[in-house]
Amino acid sequence: MKQSQNQLALYPTPAPIMQEELIEQQLLEEIERACEYLYAPHGTLDNEQREKIYQHFEQLFRLMNSSYHVELLLMPGTLNWKAFWQALHQFFPQFAWLKAQTEEPKYGRQVYRFDFIPLVFREEGFPFAIHLEDSLNQQFPTASGNTLERAEQLLLELAEQHFSEGIVQDSQPEEPVPNKEITKQPQESAVRIQKEDVRQESQSKARLRAVNQKLELVIEKLELSMLYSGIQYFDQKSTEESDWDRRIKISLREYTYLLQKARFLEQMWHLNGELVNKSEKMTVTGNKLVYERDQVKQIKANLSARDIHFVLYECQVIESRAKVHARPWFRKPYVKLMKMDYDNLLSKAAYFDLLQGENSLMERMVREQQDTPAKEAQEVG
Repeated sequence: MKQSQNQLALYPTPAPIMQEELIEQQLLEEIERACEYLYAPHGTLDNEQREKIYQHFEQLFRLMNSSYHVELLLMPGTLNWKAFWQALHQFFPQFAWLKAQTEEPKYGRQVYRFDFIPLVFREEGFPFAIHLEDSLNQQFPTASGNTLERAEQLLLELAEQHFSEGIVQDSQPEEPVPNKEITKQPQESAVRIQKEDVRQESQSKARLRAVNQKLELVIEKLELSMLYSGIQYFDQKSTEESDWDRRIKISLREYTYLLQKARFLEQMWHLNGELVNKSEKMTVTGNKLVYERDQVKQIKANLSARDIHFVLYECQVIESRAKVHARPWFRKPYVKLMKMDYDNLLSKAAYFDLLQGENSLMERMVREQQDTPAKEAQEVG
C-alpha cells in the first residue's frame, strides 16, 4: 500500500510475542461471536450449532494457528488503543479479534500488532471458514479495486483517527535547574498540558466534522436514490400477467425486508401528509427537485387513503399464503409465495421508499427554512 509516515500491513501469521500485552480474548469465544454475526441474517445459532463451531475450530487450531495479524508502525505519539480496538470490531465484524500488543519505540517508531481471524460464510460444506480476501469481499461487497489494499487503508485511517502525534515522554534526564526556577516548572508543565489538550480536542472536532460531512453526503445520496427508484418503479407500464398464480422462491431476508416496509407503509403515509402540510405553509425558494415532487404527487394521487388502510390486511393474507422454510445448516432460509403476492409486496415497498425519500427531502427543507432566521439573527447580533 502507499507509504506514509504511519504505516500498516496485514500478515497471514500470528504476531510474535511483544513486550507488553494490551488485551487478549478467548479464541473460541471470539470465533463464536464472529460466526454469530455472520449467521444473523439467517437466524440465531442454537446450542448444537455453537457446539459444532467449537469442535470444528478447536480441532483446526490444534493442527495449526491460522490467525493473521495487523502490524501498525506509528511516528512518536500516543495511540488510544482502546478506542481503536472498539473501532476494529465495529468496522470489521467478521474478524475475530484476539490480541493487541506493543513494545518500547525503536528507530523512531511505535509498533502495535493486533491478532485476528478473518471468517467467511460459505454456501456449501461447513458454513464458516477462514479466508482473508473472501471475508473482506463479504464485508465490503460494493468496494471497487483491490479489497486488501482498501482494507489496509481503512485500518490505517481508523488508527490515525485515534492517534495524536508528539505526546511522548523524553527519555533523556533533565538538566538540573537553579532553585529559583523550581516553582515555575509545575506552572509551565500545566500550561503545556493544557495547550496539548486544546490541540487534541481541536483535532478530534475537525475529524468528527469531516466524518459527519461524509455521512451527510452518503445519507443524502441514499435518500435521493430511494426517491428516484420509487418514481422509476411506478413509471413502468403495468401489464397483465398470465402466470400470476405461479409460486416463486425468494430468500427469507428479501421477504422479511419487503414485508416490513409494507407493514409500516400506513405510518409513513401519515407522516408524509404532516410534512406536506408543513412544507406547503413555508416559502421555499428555488426550483430544487420541483419536477420530482410533481411526479411524486401524481403517483400519490392514484392511491387513496382507503388503499393505505387496507395494507395491513393484505400483509396478513400474503403471510397466510406464503410458506417459510427454516434453514438447515447448509442452505439459506427461503420463502415460497405466489408471484401475485410478491409483486404486491414489491409495489408496497417501492411506495414506502418513495414516501421515505420525499419525507427526508421535506424534513431537510423545513430544517433549512427554520434555521435561516436563527442564523440571520446571530449574524445581526
